[in-house]
Amino acid sequence: MSEPKHALVVDDSRSARLVLRRMLEKYGLKVDTVNSGSKALEFLKNNRPDVIFMDHMMPGMDGFEAVKAIKSNPETATIPVLMYTSKGGDLYLGQARALGAVGVLPKTVAPAELFSALKKIGLAIERRKKKRKPDDEGASERAEDIQAVSVPMRAAPRFTEPGMRQQAGPMDESQLDAHFRRLLEEQSVEFRKDVLLSMETVARQTSNRLEKELDEKLESLQQTKVPTQTGPPLLTVLLTVLLFISLILSFYMLSNRETTPGTVAAVDGAMASETQRAAQAINELNALYAERTNQLGESWLMTGWALNQEFVYPYNELALDKQRVDAVEQLLEKLSATGYSGKIILETHVGQFCLVGNQEKGFHLPPPDMTVDKCEFTGNPVQPTDSVAAHQSLRFANFISSSLLLREDVISIEVVSASREDPLFVYPEKSDRTTAHDWNHAAAENNRVVVRLEPR
Repeated sequence: MSEPKHALVVDDSRSARLVLRRMLEKYGLKVDTVNSGSKALEFLKNNRPDVIFMDHMMPGMDGFEAVKAIKSNPETATIPVLMYTSKGGDLYLGQARALGAVGVLPKTVAPAELFSALKKIGLAIERRKKKRKPDDEGASERAEDIQAVSVPMRAAPRFTEPGMRQQAGPMDESQLDAHFRRLLEEQSVEFRKDVLLSMETVARQTSNRLEKELDEKLESLQQTKVPTQTGPPLLTVLLTVLLFISLILSFYMLSNRETTPGTVAAVDGAMASETQRAAQAINELNALYAERTNQLGESWLMTGWALNQEFVYPYNELALDKQRVDAVEQLLEKLSATGYSGKIILETHVGQFCLVGNQEKGFHLPPPDMTVDKCEFTGNPVQPTDSVAAHQSLRFANFISSSLLLREDVISIEVVSASREDPLFVYPEKSDRTTAHDWNHAAAENNRVVVRLEPR
């Protein structure tokens, strides 16, 4: 009998790993699971699976980065990789295939889709011979697996992973209840990912619809744009020309005047008038030069103000939402008024807070004197990943797509996400000697948006 084919499932959600593992085992595959891209690369140092199922959105190294690392290594480059994610569209499919993935499956994959994908890479075998009952044909694999876990009278195969602590004997009713609650909480996180990705898709579609209208408006603004004032070098040239013309006129009048007293008086009056006009022009040009110098000083002050902007935000809000959107809009208007040209970089940082509660009832800050080792959750449930899309609100996306002040050749905005594994402020020791107040103070300092300018 031939050796069973081997699959590796990479996903940060335990429930998602459990569902996909059981679906694959029904096709006769041996399945290993890991919860991050970095652990997948570590696993591949000593193992060669026949296929890898890679989740897209994971903390730390995401699915795209992991696939790129796998395909760049000659020893693992030939392993077929199937991405599975809730993010769809031709653009995503093209990106995945460009990195070397053989295909993309939806996160809630149907048995027929999974069978078709395995068949294409030669790993599909005869499914279990036992026929389904008529009322089971329409049930999803996810519902079937959750039911198998929830019914205490039916022993389910224990889900294991490298490094998991094993419990002796079957789980009792309280353990099954706790296990089921953990599965539901993990599914809530998955649903939130889906919502965030949907918001990103809506924002992109809105941007595409408005693109033509915005281009027409920008062209109209360019045609009616008032020319900018000239700088000091041009003022000097104008002043020189004016004085030169005045000197020529004065010399001409002196060389052709008659020696009569009336002629002398007329020439003297003309010279006085020309001198007065020249002096007036000089005063006007000096005032204009002073105004431009003042504008330049204000521009430098505005640049210094922008470089020192850091927006701190609460633990239960997105980085780019509410007051931060207003602040970014104000910054854009001020920079545009000073003639700034270049890129505005918004670097989002996420704090890891000590919280109590759960996904169902919500999380909140604990009492300040509680020790950090008693935290029920440490992280940021509002922004579970370091993905750029997970840190932006729909309002911010609409602002970026509709602002007439944003143009690639003048001012543009770029959002980058900093890894929470490299915080701006160091956290205290996580032990029974550290209070939640001290820990959350450091988390609040890390929960901020940093502004950087890259002028052209």
